[in-house]
Amino acid sequence: MTPSNTPLRLSVTTAHDDKSISLQTPTSGSTLTPPVTPIAKELSDAERSIPSPVEEKALEQTTVQVKRNISTPLRFTDEVEICRDDEDRPVEFGRGAWSIVYKARSTLNNTTTPLHTPPSSPVTVSRVVAVKAPLRRDARKVLQAEALTLTRLNLTPGFEKHVVPFQGFLSDSDALVMSAVPLALSTYIEDHADLRKKQHSTATTFDPVQGPESWRDMARKLITGLAWLHDTAGIIHGDIKPHNVLLRRISTDEPGVDAGAFPYEPLLADFSSAFNIPTDTTLTTPDTNQASMSAFTPPFTAPELLSLASLKSGDVAPTPSSDVFSLAATLIAAATGDLLLYPGSNNMQRLAMAREGHRILEFTRAGSNGCRVPRNGFVEKLVQPAVSKDPAQRILTRDWMALASL
Repeated sequence: MTPSNTPLRLSVTTAHDDKSISLQTPTSGSTLTPPVTPIAKELSDAERSIPSPVEEKALEQTTVQVKRNISTPLRFTDEVEICRDDEDRPVEFGRGAWSIVYKARSTLNNTTTPLHTPPSSPVTVSRVVAVKAPLRRDARKVLQAEALTLTRLNLTPGFEKHVVPFQGFLSDSDALVMSAVPLALSTYIEDHADLRKKQHSTATTFDPVQGPESWRDMARKLITGLAWLHDTAGIIHGDIKPHNVLLRRISTDEPGVDAGAFPYEPLLADFSSAFNIPTDTTLTTPDTNQASMSAFTPPFTAPELLSLASLKSGDVAPTPSSDVFSLAATLIAAATGDLLLYPGSNNMQRLAMAREGHRILEFTRAGSNGCRVPRNGFVEKLVQPAVSKDPAQRILTRDWMALASL
């Protein structure tokens, strides 16, 4: 478990002089081609017709059924090499309870030539990727389950906008290969908090550290992503926090984009604690065939998951409402610039406050940056419905998305 006071920095550098070692030796007889982004075929006028609500529902049910029946993860077939620094140490993007994420390069030798053309020298295509490898022996099953979850997510329409791109699974090492996204929300929050300290102004004392318009836009994007995860993909994340949100840079210079818009697309990462949402509405607990709740960070964990009874029983599982709470806590951290959230002097005090998480706004205001979440302000109005003590009373993601768009 990543300590709450030691956020991971998932930053990427792409220097060309990194030394490398092989992570996986490719099989000599393999003729598999690497995974590529699907290209849609040209559609006829009839195919472009808008489906009826009945057809949309049938398509959604079919997609969910196919997704849930997937039993083999997407395989990664390129060569992978872990990058090393000047002291010959593997370059890390970060590490957690179960795994360590390395900076790596994948290479594909492209020797295809047109017919009747003399063969040319092989062209090596190299790209930077992130390789998530097990940190201990019992982590292998966790990463195998995560590979299945990511494969299922990649079959769900709209995944490109909401989750970190999954490139495939390395079965020999039980490692995941993902696109390298250069910035984590936790780092972004810390950087803007430091910037505000250096450029202190009474005019912005009651604003989120990144600015009000940027925070609103970021919140809307994050809530939209969570709504997609729950309502379209049918997945509970289980460990939402700033460290598990990666930021992909986008252009804000296009027409119609507000000047203060959030200049990133937030992507959810680390699905090692994920669960399927039951398709049977009579069930009250999520599908637990995947990896169990493997790790959590108390400041961002819903209070019902932190109770002594829940922790002792060992069968506690996250729910959509616990994801909602975790994202609300993430939004508060982004507003205040404080990744610890609770103002206690030690971890035990902060844990005690986290168990009373429905009072998170009250506790936050007692901290040094509490003025950035003023009473009846837009941050409170958006967050308050998501942190109710009773999980059943928390706002649903679709309603939360509508509230964030006001």
